Amino acid sequence: MLQFDAEAVEALAQIGPLRVTAEEVDDGVELQIDEAAEPHEGDKVVERGAARVFLDPAAAEVLSDQILGVHAHDDHFHFTFDDQGA
Repeated sequence: MLQFDAEAVEALAQIGPLRVTAEEVDDGVELQIDEAAEPHEGDKVVERGAARVFLDPAAAEVLSDQILGVHAHDDHFHFTFDDQGA
């Protein structure tokens, strides 16, 4: 299941819940990250402390072995996904 690094937990507590969706494209998978108040039907909910992320079924599968990183840069955030085994 998707995990969060410590910096992501802090950032998500400020940002609020996010929803991640995945769509297959020719050369892989494209992820979309949006703010969301509640999960959609069928979403998996991943929580750690005040951090919440909702994953559509495709995103849950693609990100099942990843660690979410969220890095603040002035007025915006950068999102990273790293292998849990790394």
